[in-house]
Amino acid sequence: MREHRQYWASWEPRSAGTAVEHDREWGLVGDRLLLAGHIAPRVAVSITAVSSSNQGVRTSAACHAVLLNQSRGTRMSIDPADLRPYQEQLPQPVRRDLRKHGLVCHETVEIKHATNIRYSSQLPATSAWTYEGDVPGPLIIVDDNQTVHVEWRNTIEPAQTLPYRVVIFPNPADGALPFQNSPGAAGGDVDDAASSLTASTVTHLHGGLTAADSDGWTENVAPFHHSQFTTYGRANLPDDTRQRATMLWYHDHAVGVTRLNVYAGLFGLWVIRDATEAAAITNGLLPDEHDELFLTGAILHKTETSTAEMFGPYTLVNGKIWPTCDVPARPIRFRVLNGSNARTYRLRILDAAIADDGSVTYTPIDPASPLPIYQVGTDGGLLDHPVALTEPAAPDGLTLTLAPAERADLVIDFSRHSGASLAMVNTVEPDSTSTDPPPKPGDAVPKQRLPFPHVLRFHVGPDAHAAASPLSDPGVTLDPQFRRYVHDAGTGAGHQELVLPKHTHRWIALTENPLGNLLFRELVVHTTDPDVAAATPATTPLIPIAALNGVVTWYRTVARMFHDPVRFFIPRGSWETWNILNLTGDPHPVHVHLVQFQILARQPYDISGFQTPPGADPPSPVTPIGLAAPPAANEQGFKDTVRVDPKTVTSIAAKFEGYCGKYMYHCHILEHEDHDMMRPFVVVAPDAFALMPADMGGMTM
Repeated sequence: MREHRQYWASWEPRSAGTAVEHDREWGLVGDRLLLAGHIAPRVAVSITAVSSSNQGVRTSAACHAVLLNQSRGTRMSIDPADLRPYQEQLPQPVRRDLRKHGLVCHETVEIKHATNIRYSSQLPATSAWTYEGDVPGPLIIVDDNQTVHVEWRNTIEPAQTLPYRVVIFPNPADGALPFQNSPGAAGGDVDDAASSLTASTVTHLHGGLTAADSDGWTENVAPFHHSQFTTYGRANLPDDTRQRATMLWYHDHAVGVTRLNVYAGLFGLWVIRDATEAAAITNGLLPDEHDELFLTGAILHKTETSTAEMFGPYTLVNGKIWPTCDVPARPIRFRVLNGSNARTYRLRILDAAIADDGSVTYTPIDPASPLPIYQVGTDGGLLDHPVALTEPAAPDGLTLTLAPAERADLVIDFSRHSGASLAMVNTVEPDSTSTDPPPKPGDAVPKQRLPFPHVLRFHVGPDAHAAASPLSDPGVTLDPQFRRYVHDAGTGAGHQELVLPKHTHRWIALTENPLGNLLFRELVVHTTDPDVAAATPATTPLIPIAALNGVVTWYRTVARMFHDPVRFFIPRGSWETWNILNLTGDPHPVHVHLVQFQILARQPYDISGFQTPPGADPPSPVTPIGLAAPPAANEQGFKDTVRVDPKTVTSIAAKFEGYCGKYMYHCHILEHEDHDMMRPFVVVAPDAFALMPADMGGMTM
């Protein structure tokens, strides 16, 4: 968590005597997790959380909230401890199926101010900035062989300013719980400039193989009564050059205020279908489209002096706090997006017993009747083989972890659980510094900013024709064309392989300066000679990185701020490996525009010798610990966002194909992105690249 001034967007509770400065406020803050899909009758799911601290999957805190009813202007009081989970039915995002509109279609999506958004029947309606009047926006479905032209039309008037307050809190006292755990603005400083923010928007199709002029460049915003015109997909391309079937999402990407605009409600889901996915459905490997759910999730933006990120206590799923989903006792496909500003989800499914007073008791699922869960896809589409995430999980078993902007394609087999009450909950990693007993799945962990574990309840009904999922068969292949990227032949661990052709290696270091700013440092080789390194003036700070063979290379920084000159020039059609070294204490989800990459490996490092700022003595090398580990089995597919863990080098590989132009990569913790943790890169025509000066790209071959 970063120590610089942050801005929180959310509805806030007001204590008695606190002036209400905004006529449409709740006393809540939260995070969001989105689940997209539908079952018969069709139901699409999106998970979001609201709280007084930030966006993401949130749970409510037990404190008093005074709410303003926007539509009537009357005030009502509610104790968030009395908010009962699982009282709402999981809603379905409005569907726009464009597949029936031909190879080339034109759509208009209006960006609107809405005043009738209701995140819970237990709370009054509130305002939001939206796509087409809903949070989340419409679920847009396209075919891989379509050209889709979209006009994103901004109709939010200047008087319809940011629909929540932005509040900054001091650090909590020693031993006190974080302010983010509870709703309300009392005790915080309201940012008046944010209260007058008008909606200037630019939409990015996250994960899309998109031309640069349609990618949603962060500075190309459209103010009121203006439009952004984009084109997605290209009809009549060869099959192997189309984007694979997957679930993407679209969201606002405006420079400096992405965290606020997205938190205000500007996000939605985009699904691509193709023949490979259709074959898996026809062959009975995947549930059909009527047994598919889409989950996504979004509200007072609230931070603390030493916590830049927004972690809200309430979880929204498809725009509802802690909803219930009625599912039949058969395999159901779930498409899940972590749409939170900052929160990482570690999701589990448990038995959930609900008492008459609304309290919930969570217990592990009986091992004698396990719940089969299979991950069949990642950000960029289907895996080659399903990966089991069955509950109850073994103590060291694989479970689902999603950092902000990551997606998962799941099949949950309810066929043996007719009549069961189950729930998806959020969990935390045990705190190694705590003397408390380690929390169990389903426990609230307020000290670690998880005051409520609730996410989504499943009420399993009967199904007279239930059949178990065939995904338990170890020989199942979902995508016969899938290839696992490897450096060396024979290291694909049972996958069909693609050995990386000639490629460029780049090094990027994630660092934090003394003021708390988080930066991407793009590195180039300075020297491998320790004497040259020692003689280098302190005005050129170096980062020494040791290889596994002990050889130390000293790197210097050539760019670190968003508006520093472009250093990554990449020939179109070329391959690259990026080595991302995290020298901070927190994980960061790194999103690369344009491409779908694969994670090659994670290498732990001893970073104790790294100094920020550089000290008087030369820094000690950053050295590898043990051998690099491959990504988890459910991370070995195509990705556009990768969790870069602390004290680790995460290596990714991608082919930069399709389009030329200026793109970017950035941290997808939105508070970090808005504070300059992003950098541009340019994809250029290969023949033009051959004529460019050799030092423009800052690369090593």
